[in-house]
Amino acid sequence: MTAALAAEPAAPLLEVEHLHTYIPTVGGVVKAVDDVSVAVGRGEALGIVGESGSGKSVLARSIMGLLPPKVVRSGSVQFDGRELLTLPTAQREELWGRRISMIFQDPSRSLNPVVKVERQLTEGMRKHLGVSRSEARTRAVRLLNEVGVPDPERRLGNYPGQMSGGMRQRVMIAVALSCEPDLLIADEPTTALDVTIQRQILDLLERLRQTHGMSLLLISHDLGVVAGRTDRVAVMYAGQVVEAGATKAVFGSPRHRYTERLLQATPSLTAARHSRLEVIAGGLPSAMDPPEGCRFAPRCTQADGECTQPGQRWRDTGSSGAEHRHACEHPASTPAPALRGVSTDGR
Repeated sequence: MTAALAAEPAAPLLEVEHLHTYIPTVGGVVKAVDDVSVAVGRGEALGIVGESGSGKSVLARSIMGLLPPKVVRSGSVQFDGRELLTLPTAQREELWGRRISMIFQDPSRSLNPVVKVERQLTEGMRKHLGVSRSEARTRAVRLLNEVGVPDPERRLGNYPGQMSGGMRQRVMIAVALSCEPDLLIADEPTTALDVTIQRQILDLLERLRQTHGMSLLLISHDLGVVAGRTDRVAVMYAGQVVEAGATKAVFGSPRHRYTERLLQATPSLTAARHSRLEVIAGGLPSAMDPPEGCRFAPRCTQADGECTQPGQRWRDTGSSGAEHRHACEHPASTPAPALRGVSTDGR
């Protein structure tokens, strides 16, 4: 009798396939997310990186369904086997907070200015976890302490407007974590925080991920944050993913010319003092009328006629056995040590 067949790999917790998010404006249709496919496994951390305007935040809001009514989405967004794009609003709202939660860039737009912090922290716990008022309050104090809010019991009685921007950011993170979601989407979660608190927050997210098996979609312009705290990474440019794979493989040996330039433009602590910071010449193409071929071609020194052919042609790197794919006609071969020392192991 033959040996038992290996078990099928577990289905991703979140699977986005060929997602398009088009935004109608008076000037034309903005192709904010244009045929993007990514997946997040159970207990896995996926990083999304790219310049401002590359579509990272719109991708996150598309997954959550937090977009104006006129925005057109197509493709597929499945969470634990359920299609979110067609899920009725009432059922989608049942998932928010309890199974899927999100940390936004701007806390002033996600915290209610006329509701005290205690209610904003405990309401979700009481609804989704069924805990008593006193237990929810105890959990709220503990969460505020974990995210670095001083004197947490007193802060429960504050309104968001009585706190600094950095303090509001920490409260928002506590709200997102309050029901211990299966998937946390973190959109630039530490933007308004100082370096010490950034480390505390990122350590907390990592601890929750390890302890509770939480999946994490971490969106950041800071490649160092993503490099040290994710299993896989997807690089976005002008509404599309251009390179994806195991974080160590992508950042250790970038193949797409945009990824290479992005890493070269990352400041390094090991660089000589007063050394010139690399920049990527030019700017993002129009999201209403992007180039037909590689959207990075107008800024790329290696581009030629092949790069202007319509569509993306994905390739496996064929090296090291690590998951790693890119959509570049003339892939880079520069090893990581030349790319300003971005570490994939640092915390």
